Amino acid sequence: MINSNENLLSLYVHWPYCESKCPYCDFNSHVIQDVDINQWIASFRNQLYNMKDELTKKNIRFTNLNTIFFGGGTPSLMPLEIIEAILDICNDIYGFREDTEITLEANPSSYDGKKFLKFKKLGINRLSIGVQSLNDAQLKFLGRLHNTNDVEVALKDASNIFDNISVDLIYALYGQNLTDWINELESFLKTHKLQHISLYQLTIEEGTKFFKDYKNGFIKQIDNDLAAEFYVVSNEILNDFEFVKYEISNYAKKGFKCRHNLNYWNSENWIGVGPGAYGRLWSSNRKKFRIEYQNYKNPKTWLSNNLFKSEFEKVTKLNSNVSDIDTLTMGLRLNDGVDISKIKNKSVINFHSLKDLQNRKIISFDNGNLKVNEKHMIKLNSIINFLINT
Repeated sequence: MINSNENLLSLYVHWPYCESKCPYCDFNSHVIQDVDINQWIASFRNQLYNMKDELTKKNIRFTNLNTIFFGGGTPSLMPLEIIEAILDICNDIYGFREDTEITLEANPSSYDGKKFLKFKKLGINRLSIGVQSLNDAQLKFLGRLHNTNDVEVALKDASNIFDNISVDLIYALYGQNLTDWINELESFLKTHKLQHISLYQLTIEEGTKFFKDYKNGFIKQIDNDLAAEFYVVSNEILNDFEFVKYEISNYAKKGFKCRHNLNYWNSENWIGVGPGAYGRLWSSNRKKFRIEYQNYKNPKTWLSNNLFKSEFEKVTKLNSNVSDIDTLTMGLRLNDGVDISKIKNKSVINFHSLKDLQNRKIISFDNGNLKVNEKHMIKLNSIINFLINT
């Protein structure tokens, strides 16, 4: 049980390597290459100890790690020795709670049942599988290396190993048929016992192959009205299968919300280690200011700067306006909304806009929380832009 005077603390571990680079992906991921296991362990160790020193210097009190998340890239490609070392180091210097949530991301193309059994023995208790599509043609379009049969095999085996499985799905692609999507999603949910689903509409991000293709007219984006229809129908289907939507893109069975991501959305403390990872820590007295720690993105650069001592590319003291806007925008993603008492400087909110949104029943207060009403969540980005003073 967390003491009210202490803070939740999460750890994000970034593994930067994949089997291939997907054309829609703007994450810090690179095609896998040879890995010196001892160097990676040493660099992770140095960074984890350095962050413990930062917590001590800033007098940030916490009771063990609340969550750990191995993200990427494709963390299921990580050598077992590195995962084991990270978990051992964390246990030694941070400690685990009895119910610490430890998630690892995996892809069906790199699924290995024997390796996944070893993950479970090491302490991984939540698996997040990048299914991405339920249609072979769309999987090919998305640049995925697996097919729907690989998905079936991976999920069947994984469900025999893990009690907490999440899948990622991308939908609302240009040319995708709504009726086909309904049938695919319903069949998928009937077939597999899942505890969590992250459901994202395809967005085209700058710096990706899809962005270049879009600019050159090779691919198109779905019509906004049709995208909204996909969103509404998907919510209805998931609700029918007893998934509760607790964030704009995330759905969980009772008791299976992703606590790690809730730490982000509720603007708690987290540490980020590995290439490109970043962390944010509040000052000890909750919360005069916040500090952001940004890692080097290039894996070789990150290794060379953490092999003998830990060094960040950038450490930034965020001013109160930046922190308040971040707390507001992240919290409004949640169906429960954001606790308005967390916003120290209320002037970041345009109160004329707020009044207008309230009068139109787009946004409301509920038990001290400011929240976007459900049927308007599809317009969240434009609502936030309208609400915040810039």
